[in-house]
Amino acid sequence: MSVYRPQGSPYWHYDFQIKGVRFHGSTGAKDKGTAKAVAARKRVEAIDQVHLRKRPSMTLNDAFGRYFEQHASALPSARDIDDRLARLLTGLGSDALLSEIGNAEVADYIAKRRAEVSNASVNREVTILRAVFVKARDEWAIDIGEMPNWRRHALKEPAPRERTLSADEERRLMAALRPDMVPLVRFCVLTGARISSARRLTWADVDYQARTITLREVKSRRAGERHMLPLTQELTMLLANERGRHPIYVFTYERQRGYGGYVRGERYPFSRDGWRKVWRAALRKAKIANFRFHDLRHTAATRILRRTGNLAVVQKILGHADIATTTRYAHVVMDDMRAAMEAVSRKTPEVAVDNTGDASKNLNNSNRIEDDRNAS
Repeated sequence: MSVYRPQGSPYWHYDFQIKGVRFHGSTGAKDKGTAKAVAARKRVEAIDQVHLRKRPSMTLNDAFGRYFEQHASALPSARDIDDRLARLLTGLGSDALLSEIGNAEVADYIAKRRAEVSNASVNREVTILRAVFVKARDEWAIDIGEMPNWRRHALKEPAPRERTLSADEERRLMAALRPDMVPLVRFCVLTGARISSARRLTWADVDYQARTITLREVKSRRAGERHMLPLTQELTMLLANERGRHPIYVFTYERQRGYGGYVRGERYPFSRDGWRKVWRAALRKAKIANFRFHDLRHTAATRILRRTGNLAVVQKILGHADIATTTRYAHVVMDDMRAAMEAVSRKTPEVAVDNTGDASKNLNNSNRIEDDRNAS
C-alpha cells in the first residue's frame, strides 16, 4: 500500500493498481496512520469495483483538477481554461459526480449562463466540460454515466466579426493614442499579431541577420509552439525606434506615476490588462465605435489579402493551422472580383439581341451601336 504526501500539500495521498487499473487520490488525512486506514478502505472498494467490472466515480472538482494538471496547464490559454473551469464548478457543484451530470443539468447550467454572457462564451465553457467528460471516459476509465448530448446543447452564435480599421480611423487612432503605445498598435496592424504575442515580444525574438521575428505567445494546441514572421523594412524601422528603451522587451510604456516599486519616467513591459484603459480612452477620443484590439488582426489580414489576393499567404502570416479558418476573409477577394467585373461591364457596349437568334443581325446591331457612340 503506497501512501505519500505531495510537496506543498498537507494531505497524504494513495496510489495503487488493481489488475492494471490505477487508483490514486487524496485521503483527506493529515497524519500517516489515518491515511493508511483510508487507503486500505479505498483498496477494498477498488477490488470490488474491478471484480464487478465497475468503473470508479469521480467528483467534478477532482476531474477538473486532473484535467488542468495533465492537459491544460501547459497551454497558452491555461488562464482562460482555469477561469472557465471555476465557473463550471460554481454552476454545477464541485462535489457533483460526473455520472450525475446529464442533459438536464447541462441545460440548466446553460440557461443560467446565457442570461449573463454571450452564447459564444457559454459554448466555450460547455466545450471544456465535454473535454473533461471525454478524458474521464477514454483515458481515466471513470464512470461518467450516460454521455450528455453535446450537439443538442450548442447555442447559435453570431457570424464572425468583420470589423476593420479604415485609413481615416487609423489616422485618428494613432493621433489619439499615447505615444508610448503607438508602436505596439502599429506592429499589430502590420503583422496581424495578437496582443498577447506582441506585448511579450523580446529583443531575443528579433533576428536581424535572418530578418525574422519569432512570436512565442501564440494560440496553439501545442505548448511552446512558435510562429515566425519576416522582418520587413517598415518593421525594421519601427523596432529601431524602440531600441534602448528596455533591455528585454521590445514594446514598453513610460510610467506616469511612481509608486509600488515603480519609478516615474522608467519604461516597463505591458501587463496582461494594463493597456486596456489607455486603449479605450484612445478609441473614445478618436470617436471610433465598435472596435476591439483584436480587430487590428482582422485589419491586417484584410489589407494583406486585398493587396495579394493570396489566402495561403494570409494563412501563413496569421499562423492559422487550417486554411479553413482563413477563408472567413475570402469575401475580400470576392468583393474585389465583383468590383472589377462591374467596372468591365460598365465599359462594355450593349448588344441588342434579336429574338430570331440570327447571329449576324446581333453582330450588326452591336457594330451599329458602337458606331453611333463613336459618332456622338
